[in-house]
Amino acid sequence: MKTIIFMLCIALSTPVVNAQTSSNTKVTVNYSSDDTSEKGYKINISVSNTDDTYTLKASFPSHKTESVKKFLKRHLDTKMSKSYGTYTWNYNVKGEEGYKVKLRKGKLSVFLDKDAISIDLVEDLIDAFGDLRDLIKDE
Repeated sequence: MKTIIFMLCIALSTPVVNAQTSSNTKVTVNYSSDDTSEKGYKINISVSNTDDTYTLKASFPSHKTESVKKFLKRHLDTKMSKSYGTYTWNYNVKGEEGYKVKLRKGKLSVFLDKDAISIDLVEDLIDAFGDLRDLIKDE
């Protein structure tokens, strides 16, 4: 009986230990203006940051698309491609997708695989995407 109780205690404590070692942060931010004219806006930004991946999805007023594109061109080392109104930056390392950024009028999607790229690049990109969030909501 003591053995069964001991085994149950070990089995139940193992998931708790694993849960404490991983991190998962998900943040959703919504902004809107009180202005009812054409300059009124809505902004939605959703960020998920786990041990393995970082994702950012944003929708914003379409007039900000050009400034977001300029920002991305300055901060991403990869060549931009354009297809049917969508701008895409892909970074591949040894056949694995390191990151993919897609921008179209008023929409942004970012996927970053932290296991495929160096920690320094991960930190630089996450900092840049933080600045980009500020650009989207402040401009």
